[in-house]
Amino acid sequence: MKTVNHTMTKSYELVKAMMKKIAILTSAFLSVSAAQAETTIDNLVNASKTIAAKLEQGRYAVYGAEHYASVGGIIDYSAVDDEQYIINEGDIAAYNEALAGVQNALYFTTKMALEEKYEESMVKVSEAVDNFIVASVQLSVVEEVAEKAEVAQETNAVEDQIAVQEFVETNDVTLNQETVVEYNQSIEDIAVNARDAGAFLAASKNEMLTSLSDEHAQDYGNSMAEASISYSATNDILSVQWATNTGHIEFHDFLWGDYVTASEVLGQGEAIYSDQQAYMYQ
Repeated sequence: MKTVNHTMTKSYELVKAMMKKIAILTSAFLSVSAAQAETTIDNLVNASKTIAAKLEQGRYAVYGAEHYASVGGIIDYSAVDDEQYIINEGDIAAYNEALAGVQNALYFTTKMALEEKYEESMVKVSEAVDNFIVASVQLSVVEEVAEKAEVAQETNAVEDQIAVQEFVETNDVTLNQETVVEYNQSIEDIAVNARDAGAFLAASKNEMLTSLSDEHAQDYGNSMAEASISYSATNDILSVQWATNTGHIEFHDFLWGDYVTASEVLGQGEAIYSDQQAYMYQ
């Protein structure tokens, strides 16, 4: 069952989505009050609309005054509320403050944060693949040794045995411990970062997960740009945390459907490698 854990006293009520019910589990590591939703845009709307309304009234006043002046009309200014069109210091201050709020705000969604984590992980995957290629090329001499030795084993012919002997004597076929360490480490790095990249990308495409996370972050006044996101493949838990330790949220069992088996990985890898080899030697 998919669940969402969060450190808060308020619980969400969710309807069935995609025929799957989400249970909301609440905990109270911290007692916090729900913060107001993001207000920077609201402030700018209010401040700008106040001035825009006064501009509109100002235009009416100007055109009306000009008209009546030209026809001998006498304007009764005692009946006019100039606050309708006079822009005061308070209006200016509110508008400029709202502008600064928007300029300094970090508008960042969960989807964007997850896509950024995906890109970061893919950079690490690429670096590890480069290391793997270098190490595997250096170790590929072992494949040649194995091939020649297997021929000598099958034929049991002296000339083939001598061929193996000459090959290992005239070529550097010894294994370098440092290269082996680099090879093993590159595979481990690829496995870890490829798993994370896949999880972050899959999560970024999960609209239910991202919408819940955005709603939660907004309720607590947290910015996703400042969130720390991690993933545990062991338990299928995507964790979103903030340095303030307020509003921590976990998504359980949201990504099981995106898991692939080791046999699927190896099978796909073999197919891709075979295609590459066929292209290179066609």
